[in-house]
Amino acid sequence: MFIALAGALALMTAFALALPFLRAGAEAQSRAAYDAQTYRAQLTEIDQDVSRGVLTEAEAKAAKIEISRRLLTATDAMEAEGAAPDAPVMVKRGIGLAAAIGIPLIATILYLDIGSAGRPDMPLASRVDFEAQMAQRPSQEEAETILTRGGFAPEPAPLDTPEGQRVAEMIAQVEDVLLRKPDDIQGRLILARTQVEIGRYAEAWRNYAFAIDEAKQPDMQVYGEMVDTMVTAVNGYISPEAELVIDRALGFAPDDPRFRHYKALAHDQRDQPERALMLWTAMLQDAEPGALWVQMVYDNAARTAESLGMPPPPMPETAPGPTQDDVAAAAAMPAADQAAMIEGMVSGLAERLADDPDDLQGWVRLIRAYSVLGREEERDAAIATARATFAEDAAALGRIEGAAQ
Repeated sequence: MFIALAGALALMTAFALALPFLRAGAEAQSRAAYDAQTYRAQLTEIDQDVSRGVLTEAEAKAAKIEISRRLLTATDAMEAEGAAPDAPVMVKRGIGLAAAIGIPLIATILYLDIGSAGRPDMPLASRVDFEAQMAQRPSQEEAETILTRGGFAPEPAPLDTPEGQRVAEMIAQVEDVLLRKPDDIQGRLILARTQVEIGRYAEAWRNYAFAIDEAKQPDMQVYGEMVDTMVTAVNGYISPEAELVIDRALGFAPDDPRFRHYKALAHDQRDQPERALMLWTAMLQDAEPGALWVQMVYDNAARTAESLGMPPPPMPETAPGPTQDDVAAAAAMPAADQAAMIEGMVSGLAERLADDPDDLQGWVRLIRAYSVLGREEERDAAIATARATFAEDAAALGRIEGAAQ
């Protein structure tokens, strides 16, 4: 619908631009010529008014003097216009056609490069406020306020469902315990993870911060969950406070891909694309085969490299899997052969998860694959194993439940 409306408006604009130039060959009466013709007609009307007795001879004489003066001025303007050289008709038409075709074409090219037809509406005041203030590097709290005021803060999950009521009751119980034991780190973590589950990110990251500050030993999992929550709370913006947490985490785990990626994003948001590209390229060089984050990092690196006029970094090798050629070949296979190929892929994934059960994304893929294939018993077994594996990770359990639906 948007493309159709935009195209129609572009055609109407092009026609409006071109029409005056396409008519350039026709003789058009100038303003001065029109005025001169009008004044001559008024002189004739004065004589008629005198003959009818509407004007006296004295009044008619005064009116004729004034109109004659204006007629002389208009005649002088006509002579000046006639002396000025006029552009050839073909030049006028060429300019019109160039404007009619060039302006919509340039607008289309620009929109395809920077436009986003699927982006939701964003009021001008909120958009200008949010983007301008993000460029000024507001604090985490200020960014949350800006998003809330503009109506773009992440929406919490509804609590009027049975699952929502269960989570709300759990939060109330944990908060009651923390009133009596405010230094309970484990309670803070449970509360933070439960708040993440229902989308209360602004509250959750503060509980993560308390748990980190009170912990005797740094826990990279908690650091990662806190940064994820802070960034999600402000729709992907890396605030100065979030970057401090990232830097602290990198001090403990300099090779952790999550914190390296967030550091690159921070550079990118600070208009430092060269530094961002350098970090993303280093990540790709260090990536292990089959790392789930490789495609995301490569997409960011390729986009940044293109903006700098540079070639994208090389894509690292991935874990064994079907290539585009494999997919094309599978499409041409008989149905039985396609089924055998799919069965082999699913079986291979299940065997890999048996050896490496900590792969959350793998469990999500396996559960969905079993659902598509209609293998309910194996799907239920995979769900049970995944739940047991990630029993202490509320965010992971939420993803598992989402795949199970």
